[in-house]
Amino acid sequence: MTSISINLLRWNSPWSEISACIQAVLRSDFDDFELIYMENFNPGCSSLVDQVCDRFGTDSRLRIVTTDSNLGYAGGHNRFFADTKTELLMVLNPDAILHQDFLTHIVQPFVDPKVAAATGKMIKPTRGSNGERVLDGTGIILFRNRRGRERGQLEVDHGQYDDQPCVFGVSGTASVYRRSALEAVKLGESEYFDPDFFAYWEDLDLSWRLRLRGFECIYVPEAIVEHERAVGASKGGIRNFREFVRHHRSFPLQVRKWSWRNHLFAIIKNDYGWSLFRDLPRIVSRELGMFAFLICFMPDTLSAVPEMLRLLPKMLAKRHYIMRKIKCKMTVGDPISLMLKTSRSQAVGLRRLL
Repeated sequence: MTSISINLLRWNSPWSEISACIQAVLRSDFDDFELIYMENFNPGCSSLVDQVCDRFGTDSRLRIVTTDSNLGYAGGHNRFFADTKTELLMVLNPDAILHQDFLTHIVQPFVDPKVAAATGKMIKPTRGSNGERVLDGTGIILFRNRRGRERGQLEVDHGQYDDQPCVFGVSGTASVYRRSALEAVKLGESEYFDPDFFAYWEDLDLSWRLRLRGFECIYVPEAIVEHERAVGASKGGIRNFREFVRHHRSFPLQVRKWSWRNHLFAIIKNDYGWSLFRDLPRIVSRELGMFAFLICFMPDTLSAVPEMLRLLPKMLAKRHYIMRKIKCKMTVGDPISLMLKTSRSQAVGLRRLL
C-alpha cells in the first residue's frame, strides 16, 4: 500500500499560494501519488483553473476538479473522499508547503492497521529572531475541559514532541487518512467530515469518531510542512489578556461563529461515559467562562445561537448514530490524554515504525 491521493482545496487563495503549494507537492521524492486541484465555487473570486493548467497541466500526476457551489472545507473534501479509490487520502490547505520528503515519511505509520490518520510537524515559514524554528502544531490535543488546540503551537522547536507520536487528532491542514477507517466512521453515504460544520473543528470531530471506533491518530515528526496559521492561539494566551482579546477580535465574524459553534457540536456528538461525568464541572466552567467572555468582548459572535438551535436536533441524531457504533470503550482510561489507550510500550513500538 503506497499510493496516495492528495486534495488541494481552494476557495479564495491567491495564485502565489496555489502555485507554491502545487510546486512543493510535485517536487516530492515520493512518486506514487495523485494531486487533485479542487476549486470550490466562489463567485466573488477569479478562477485559477486556467493558470494551473498553463503552469502544471503537463504533469500527469495533476488532476483538476471544479464544483458548482461552495461546498465548504468539509463538503469539498467529502467529495474528494467519495470520488477517489486509493487507500491513503490526504487533505491539503493551499497555504501549506510540504518538504520534499514529507510524503515518504507520512505514509510509514500506516503499516499498522490501527493507524487511521497521520499528521506531520507543522512549522512557521519564517524563523524566530535567533534563527530557531517555531512550531505551528504537532497534532490536536484535547484537555479535560474539552478545550482543543494544536500541540506545541508557537513554541520553539527543540524536538520536545518528537518521541510522542500519539495524539488525540490530526489537523486538517495537511494530514493523511486511511480510507477503510473513514468508511468505518462515516455517517450516511458520504459524510466523513461533518458538512454542517462547514469549516473549523471538523478535523477534531472526525478524529474523535475515529478514536471511538478504536483507531489511532499519529504524529510523524520527520514529515515537515511549513504553515502560517491564520486562526490560532495568541502569544502568551489568556495570561496576556489584552493581546488575547485583540487577537480574537481580529478574526472575521463568520470564523468566530463557526469556531465557537463547532467546538460545542464536537462535544455534543462524541463525548460520553464516565469521563464526561467526571469532567463535566470543568467543561461547564469553561463554557460559561467563554460565554461571559463573548458577551463582554465579542457579543456579535453570539449571533450563531439561532443556527446552533436549528442544527441541534440534527447533531443529537448524529450522536445517537455514533454512540451505537462505538467500539473503543473510552471510559476505561482518560480519553483526553495524549496517549489515549496507548501504553508506553506501544508508543515505543510506534516510534520504531516511524
